[in-house]
Amino acid sequence: MIGLLGIAVSLLPGSTEWEEQVGLELLFKLRGQRPSPRDVEIVSINGKTSTQLGLGEEIPEWPRSLHARLIDRLNAAGASVIAYDIFFKKARDPDTDAEMARAMHEAGNVLLVAYLQQQEFNDGPRTHQIEQLIAPTPRLADAALAIAPFVLPKIPVRVSRFWTFSGTQQHISLPTLALQTAIDPQGEGLRALISETDLPQAGQALSGTSLGLARQLRGNPELPAQLRKTLAGHHPGSLDAQRQAELLGLLAVFDGPAYPYLNFYGPPGSIRTHPIQDLLDDGAVDWRLFQGKTVFVGYSGDYQPRQRDGFHTVFSQPDGLDLSGVEIAATAYANLRYAETLSHNPGLTAGLLLGFGLITTLILRTLPGLRGLAAGSLFGAFYFAAVYALFSLQHHWLPWFVPLALQMPLAMILSQLSHYKQIRKSRERLRQLFGYYLPGNVIDRLVKDDRQPHSQVESAFGVCLSTDAANYTALAEGMSPEALQVYLNRYFELLFTPIRFRHGVVSDVIGDAMLAIWPANKTDPELAQQACLAALEIDEMIRVSDLEPKLVTRMGLHCGNLVMSHVGAIDHFEYRAVGDIVNTSSRIENLNKRLGTRILASNDFVQHLRGIVTRELGQFMVAGKQQPVILHEIAATEAQADARTLSLHNDFARALADWQSGDREAANSQFEKIIEDFPEDGPSRYYLQQFHERRNTQRTVL
Repeated sequence: MIGLLGIAVSLLPGSTEWEEQVGLELLFKLRGQRPSPRDVEIVSINGKTSTQLGLGEEIPEWPRSLHARLIDRLNAAGASVIAYDIFFKKARDPDTDAEMARAMHEAGNVLLVAYLQQQEFNDGPRTHQIEQLIAPTPRLADAALAIAPFVLPKIPVRVSRFWTFSGTQQHISLPTLALQTAIDPQGEGLRALISETDLPQAGQALSGTSLGLARQLRGNPELPAQLRKTLAGHHPGSLDAQRQAELLGLLAVFDGPAYPYLNFYGPPGSIRTHPIQDLLDDGAVDWRLFQGKTVFVGYSGDYQPRQRDGFHTVFSQPDGLDLSGVEIAATAYANLRYAETLSHNPGLTAGLLLGFGLITTLILRTLPGLRGLAAGSLFGAFYFAAVYALFSLQHHWLPWFVPLALQMPLAMILSQLSHYKQIRKSRERLRQLFGYYLPGNVIDRLVKDDRQPHSQVESAFGVCLSTDAANYTALAEGMSPEALQVYLNRYFELLFTPIRFRHGVVSDVIGDAMLAIWPANKTDPELAQQACLAALEIDEMIRVSDLEPKLVTRMGLHCGNLVMSHVGAIDHFEYRAVGDIVNTSSRIENLNKRLGTRILASNDFVQHLRGIVTRELGQFMVAGKQQPVILHEIAATEAQADARTLSLHNDFARALADWQSGDREAANSQFEKIIEDFPEDGPSRYYLQQFHERRNTQRTVL
């Protein structure tokens, strides 16, 4: 549902606008300004130009001899293409118009922008739209290499895309025309490739002007695809790698999207810009900057009051300064030349939204509660990082606003409501069922059944913690019953507190012994972790407590299947854990006496731990078990373990390995060395004793 909802929202008319105005804007802002493209320069005309050149503020009234001088100087500097984003609508002074036309004709690489006008007329009941390409003044249009429109939306619409081919008649746009002129000015390269193909459209494409060639390629998508295959099949050496890459990039524009997304370089002025007065004056100008470059000329103000040709973009400034049309044209050209237009695939977006919904829901359902929220948030952060990386490095624009601002919060809310509903229903059933015997908090994590108490037998997974106090009998003999009661209450407070904090349940208390359980409906490794931490905390709390005399508490830990049942008869029942793991945990606890340890755990229990320092002590037979049990000593958490403890464990592991392999002599030597450094180590003393007892037995037999 979450995935499908994301797809449905993405299909709404305003969804793309949300992603553009919020999602895409943040990606641009995080990425910041990019380096200026290496093959593009801008010559700007702004309000300051009139003051420095001594002209009026009406820029269209300026003598066109200024443009003639500019074209001459750019041509002398070796500019590859000169593209004017200024519409020369009317003829001015004949002499200056002629001078500009002369400069354009001599340069042979000047492109002028045209105006694409759409008009409606009624033909009876039908309304028709007519597109008309309005050229600049005839003298200038004839002198230009070619003319092309550059259509952008009007303010206040935010500009985020541009046309490679404009209108219903697919007029080549100014940035696309500049690219074709820079790469293949007369179309010789493309015509040479077309001549090698046998498609029916090839003959028609070979005839006509360069603009006609572009229109043929745009109108026949299979032709650019065939030309790419032809280009890829060229023998090495027939075309250098750079030339081949340029032609491939140009062909990709002809059959690519007609309305791609702009990949901005940054705020106004991010592309290298030269005020026109600097190039017209005789001051120091590094003309080498223009060698082989495509130069765009147009209005580009550097402060808001005089800005003539500004468009609202993601990088519009707080002071009102917008990106100029000429800089947008230069950006579009650079995007096409370096294949950097933003890739945005609606089909991929739909699949991504569906997958995001599925993964998010799976995480939240698998890990309910705070763990699910944390994991979901982590996945959301990873998703945004991936979206940003693809945007910055590969120019892929993927949605993040709908997934993170809509899908994920909704999934979190629904998952928490579902989780809460399940818990509440489970608790209500369990309290109704077992309320005869235990408080509700004991049965929160148990079965969901409504059978009557006398027939209730529930299988569950559980973790058992058995404890026993050393020297309790001697202690009890030396105290009055009243003092012993106070003492035991304090002692059990130290035991119960960590167990309760770690969500365990105290099942039985007999004398100084205690049994705590962590039950669940299914195997849950987290239970063993909580029980282990509780055991370590009990040991620490007793050592630092004000309890005197201190009772050394030995503990045994084990996990497995158990039965939570009502044990008793007639009119007295007790709800308790029954099963092998209860007995085994008690037997494991008893082995602490022989091994001189405090906390022992079975191998099954230790497998579930993380961040805990343990020591394997070997295999031992416990009462009631036909197979030996592998025991481990629980030492400390990794954060609390010191170098001395780790050194002891490493030495002991080597000695135990020799013992288990049958090399008892070598093991005995190592255990003796351990005792020299760690005289208090009970397990090493145990194995030394075992060695001597077995040797004495062998001698007696002999």
